[in-house]
Amino acid sequence: MPTPPTELRRVITLPGAVGIGLGSIIGTGAFVTLGLGAGLAGPWLLLAIVIAGGLAMCNGLSTAQLAAVHPVSGGTYAYAYRFLHPLAGFTAGWVFLIAKTASCATAALGFGGLIAWMTGKPGDGTTMTMAALGSLLVVTAAALAGVTRSVRFNYILLTITVLALITMVIASAPAAFKGWSLLSWSTITDHQISAPGVLEAAALTFVAFAGFARIATMGEEVVEPRKTIPRAVVITLGSAVLLYNMIAFTGLGVLGPSEFGARSSQDAAPLLAIARAVEAPTLAVMLGLGAAAALLAVQLNLIMGISRVALAAGRERDLPTPLARVDAGGVPAIATVASTVGIALVILVGSVPRAWSLAAAGVLVYYALTNLSAIRVANGRFVARWVHTLGLAGCISLAVFVEPLVLGVTAGLIALGFGGRWACRTWQPTPSDSTQPPPVSVSGVSGSGSSVSG
Repeated sequence: MPTPPTELRRVITLPGAVGIGLGSIIGTGAFVTLGLGAGLAGPWLLLAIVIAGGLAMCNGLSTAQLAAVHPVSGGTYAYAYRFLHPLAGFTAGWVFLIAKTASCATAALGFGGLIAWMTGKPGDGTTMTMAALGSLLVVTAAALAGVTRSVRFNYILLTITVLALITMVIASAPAAFKGWSLLSWSTITDHQISAPGVLEAAALTFVAFAGFARIATMGEEVVEPRKTIPRAVVITLGSAVLLYNMIAFTGLGVLGPSEFGARSSQDAAPLLAIARAVEAPTLAVMLGLGAAAALLAVQLNLIMGISRVALAAGRERDLPTPLARVDAGGVPAIATVASTVGIALVILVGSVPRAWSLAAAGVLVYYALTNLSAIRVANGRFVARWVHTLGLAGCISLAVFVEPLVLGVTAGLIALGFGGRWACRTWQPTPSDSTQPPPVSVSGVSGSGSSVSG
């Protein structure tokens, strides 16, 4: 019986990589997360976006450095495995799966909130849940169709989204500028704006920028990864910072911090509230289409990223080995379906604020390990080590401002993951060399380190 293939194909070019990054970023962040940050930071949300964007750029350059010398699927799961230790690699992969499963569930719930709003039932839990699950099935079907078709579908969704957001900013500009003159920089309704609140908003917003990691987690499918991935990361993050600030300015000016935050946490549809506030029915329709496209694109890109990390973990027996199987079309079908099941479970038991906070905690741990791995790269270096050190310090600093309960849950899930890893490595046979993809040439590291199969 022939061994199932585990090698992926290099088909993603620079435009495709940028599209994947922007499709992963401009979705939940634009249509949900910025409102959550507004409720914490008020007009200081613009500063929080800059802080999050700067930290994301440091982490993006660290990711690009690693992807250039070790261009395989799995992102920091593979990088930490190679440059730090297998346990560090597993921790990175596991928290990635936790964080991105929560992020994808948030995007699906955001889609559900959009459908509930458009059907006259804003905030209705049943409508949100059923619509969220329906959207998840749609994007899973797209992900199973193959990476080339998925990238094309993503481009269509991204174009619709960006056009809708730019139209909103232009149409709402008069009301936004007028509203800004009335904002308080010290209080939000009945509570004071504080530095911890601004930094917590930065932590939540940072998750919205983390979509650039999808470029790296699919590194084994990128053409000329050493050139393509760094360029794609810089273009993606620069574009996202600009667009996010425009959206935040509009939302704060039109709705105010309290209403902007409430619409995000309660019905996950703050931008539709902007259209209603400026009395623009046509804009509401455009935003509805844009939001639907964006939230579908985010789910699609997240499922593709999650499945690739699961594939990499399956190769190393850190998760069940069937996850590493790739079908004739070059798709890790079993890993994709497993990812969908996990996301669906979070949709059924979670809420938008709770899921996003869990995502923030997991992402900060993930990128701390990313920066530690990048520091260890010796040969083939084109990013200064101080960039990685700054990124590491930023992740640790922002993690302090995540809710303690969420940090505790994250720690518990990591412990659960280690138990699952022990079971997988104990009960699963070691695969023969023929089941592994061809080895990838990597640059040296300072000191000793473990290696991970490409």
